Amino acid sequence: MPRDELADVLWGDAPPATWDKALSVLVSKLRGVLAESGVDGASALTAAFGCYQLDLPEGTWVDVLAAENAAKEAEGFLEVGEAESATAAAGLAESVTRSPFLPGDDGPWVEEKRRELAEIRARALSALAEASLRTDRAAEAVRWAGLAVEAEPFSESGYRRLMEAHVAAGNRGEALRVYERCRRLLADELGAYPSPETESIYRSLLEAPAGRAAVETPDAPSPPGAAPPLARSRKRPVIVAAGLVLLVVVVAAGTAIAVVTTRGDRSKGSAGVSAPPRVALVVPSSPPWSDDPSTAQYRDAVDRAHTQDGVQTQTFAIDLSKPGLAGLSERDRKSIGTFGLVLLAGQFVANRFAREFARHPHTRFVVLDPDPVGGKTLYNAVSNNRNARDVFFQEGPGAYLAGFLSALMAERRSSGKRPVVISEILVNSRVSSNVVNTFISGARKAVPGVRVLERYAGNSSPPSVCERIADNQIERGSRVVFADAGACSAGALAAAQTAEVWGVAADQDPFNPPAGPRILGWTVKNFRKEVGYAIDNYLDHTLPPFHHVDIGIDSGAVDFVPSSLVPKPIRTRLAQERARRMPHWETLPTER
Repeated sequence: MPRDELADVLWGDAPPATWDKALSVLVSKLRGVLAESGVDGASALTAAFGCYQLDLPEGTWVDVLAAENAAKEAEGFLEVGEAESATAAAGLAESVTRSPFLPGDDGPWVEEKRRELAEIRARALSALAEASLRTDRAAEAVRWAGLAVEAEPFSESGYRRLMEAHVAAGNRGEALRVYERCRRLLADELGAYPSPETESIYRSLLEAPAGRAAVETPDAPSPPGAAPPLARSRKRPVIVAAGLVLLVVVVAAGTAIAVVTTRGDRSKGSAGVSAPPRVALVVPSSPPWSDDPSTAQYRDAVDRAHTQDGVQTQTFAIDLSKPGLAGLSERDRKSIGTFGLVLLAGQFVANRFAREFARHPHTRFVVLDPDPVGGKTLYNAVSNNRNARDVFFQEGPGAYLAGFLSALMAERRSSGKRPVVISEILVNSRVSSNVVNTFISGARKAVPGVRVLERYAGNSSPPSVCERIADNQIERGSRVVFADAGACSAGALAAAQTAEVWGVAADQDPFNPPAGPRILGWTVKNFRKEVGYAIDNYLDHTLPPFHHVDIGIDSGAVDFVPSSLVPKPIRTRLAQERARRMPHWETLPTER
């Protein structure tokens, strides 16, 4: 391979002024890497006529090339009915392609290689699922087919195989859910409908007796040596040149992975065996973000998943006072791409990782509780990357019930005086858009004509700001203050207590509610539910790509809890309103 072609792979259009010398240094390091692997670097990697030639000893094993060959072998074994041999070959391909390729590095060559390996991985997963079905290992078939759908979310054949696997496992309801996921994804993202083959197999699967369904998928395995449709890998006319580029780029990146080993160094008996799922949580370490009650709930939920689900977990703390990802150590930045699922705690943390989604295509990123309206860059990053999604709280129901109770209690205290006045203190119009109107709607449902005062405290304001706002609202007649402004809310609740009016707290931990002699109740925001939702769907292979999800009162993620200070008749009215609204929370009124 010519030296200038290697330089183009390494540096693109911006090579260093002394690129020729820099390349010689890298080749020297590469010879050292070969020597560490038991290969004579000087004789294996030679230079002549402005080119380098890589000539590895017979029996040398190159992992990415072996993965491609193994995927082809697996498809060939399935063609001739040798399911166990197919499992072994596909397991090798899956294990090699499981880890991300050169995490943290970019460039056209690296991205092209990642796409090739992603195609190989998808083929291996499909072969593992098919082989498991043929050998009556339904649970394994469900697992492999689910991973295959994650790898190629727009491939209908993957959904058909996953439906069949669920039926073989005796789970017809799950098969129905898989079909519905396929139908929604095609409709929402492509404006299309499932093919007649998918519709036909769907009906046949649901009607078939338990066990392997009688209807086979129309996508027959590819003949030996051929790649299936939509998963063809580029041919390599010059294997030596491809291997040389791979090795030089690995050395240039300084990545500590073994790319070339001798046949005797390969581990035995690991084909098809997967390590426990690995989940990472990234939380802020710098105030005021680190003081938010959500951080403790996120940590608690991840620790619980480690204990209950056997998931390998790790929590990273990022210093948001530093730009970009500088708040993480270099070691932590590089390890992010080795996790199957990465949970990003909030908008400010997620903004730092928006560019990382595309760099780690085999890692699933879930943004927890982002800004519901703003954050265009982050929103686009989630929408444009198949491995990313976000989870929002549908806070409206809790705010609606808070307004309903606040108005009833204010009317009771007003002793027939009009107008009845209550108030709310919020962060800003963008962040609080799904709270401000529903609080007012709930209040007017309880007491028509109630007057609601509202003010915004701004982002990350100290409690003294909310205290001044609450004092002003109380002077204007407010008898109940609803404080939904983050850490600033403590000042508003203190002002309400001093003035002997009622306070309503917001976004409370359901297992650690607020205490105070004037607290009427609190809205619940269960951040543990976000983590549980993300991890459960990841483990069940039901995390669809580039998707925005709302979780609300129906899942226990949000709610409103009255305190013991509320008289029983009003508690009864609140419970009745909650029950009346429960089937229709998605149609909460938003008019002012």
